[in-house]
Amino acid sequence: MKANTIPLILFFLASTNAAAQQVSPHAQKAVQTIQQLRAIGLSTADELEPAPPPKVPSLLRLLNQELKALIVEDLNNPNRHAVPNEHEILEQLTAAGWEEIPSHKWNAYGEIRQIKFDWKTGYEPGILVVSTQLWLPCGSADPDSAIYVFQGVARRWDLVVAAESDFNPAGENDVTGMQYDISPPDSHGHWFLVVAHVPPSCRRAGTILRYKALRPGTSLNQPILLLSGRESINPFFQPAFRVDTEKYSFALTLGKLRKIDGEPGIAIFRYALSVDEVRRMAPLALTPEDFLDQWAQLNWDEAKQWTKAPSDSVIEEWHLKLNSLASDSTEIESVHLCSGTSEGDGDWLLELSVDGRLNPSLNEAKIYVAISKKEGTFVLNGVLDKRPLGCFGRTPLRPIVEQSLPQW
Repeated sequence: MKANTIPLILFFLASTNAAAQQVSPHAQKAVQTIQQLRAIGLSTADELEPAPPPKVPSLLRLLNQELKALIVEDLNNPNRHAVPNEHEILEQLTAAGWEEIPSHKWNAYGEIRQIKFDWKTGYEPGILVVSTQLWLPCGSADPDSAIYVFQGVARRWDLVVAAESDFNPAGENDVTGMQYDISPPDSHGHWFLVVAHVPPSCRRAGTILRYKALRPGTSLNQPILLLSGRESINPFFQPAFRVDTEKYSFALTLGKLRKIDGEPGIAIFRYALSVDEVRRMAPLALTPEDFLDQWAQLNWDEAKQWTKAPSDSVIEEWHLKLNSLASDSTEIESVHLCSGTSEGDGDWLLELSVDGRLNPSLNEAKIYVAISKKEGTFVLNGVLDKRPLGCFGRTPLRPIVEQSLPQW
């Protein structure tokens, strides 16, 4: 009996060692990092602490690096024959000692909120987008979400674009915190990636949308940055923003508070892409009042593209005055349709009441702005300090009550 026991023990030891050797070193390092983050826990001294403890940022960076390496390793593992998926990554983390904790018990930075595989069709070679989301309860300059774009087939995948950013899930709907979209391939098979996100902030001092458009570059660490920007958004809308791409353009549709009167509005940031140029294109907005707010905030070189008489020095002077208005210092009292239809081509007259206390350099208490739309594009026709002839009647501005972003 004793003689048979020794070989049996050796068999189990050999099996255990073989199993241990199969665990990915990247999975082991990721789990070790998660354990270190759990040991730190959350600060209880101040619930509004704007940044995590000092050790957390470097650990989050390390965790992202190991998760990326684990994903690359798994996708190119020739010993696996099934279609790659997120469950393979979680299985390897579990094999390395990771124990998942339910979200209502999270009490440390860096808990894995989600690992998602998003397969894209219609590309040659194929495209797979893998996104990772870590839980970060307070603001930080370090990324807690990452997007990796792979191209390949079967178990041969090249990482061609990587984008990291903060992630802030507002509720259960992921699209309120981060969105991305890959353009359809053009005639040469080229495509670009647009990523937009709202960084987390414990103090909620402001809600800023950050966005960028990237093309694959000569190396993973050098993607071609086509455009980047930031805009304030209004979380009244659900979702607060939307990303759409086409072969040669992309658009961000977002809800925001108009600068001119502080009321909710819709802004559109649409850009045309070419080999050596990125330029903003119509539409800027879907209503005359939102168009006016966008037009007034542009610099004159941009604003004159949407001006009926761009060489008119009087309109340029009015643009400077409107651009210099203090935030939420006017009231749009009327948006009157003078001719045409509200859904198609038309002409509008906007009546603005200006707060002179907030704008002491502006002498006009009333401003009248003439705007027209043709084939979906708004242009500003003129600005006056007296009501012009030929447009009678007065239609009070109707506030936005619909919380969803419109399609266009």
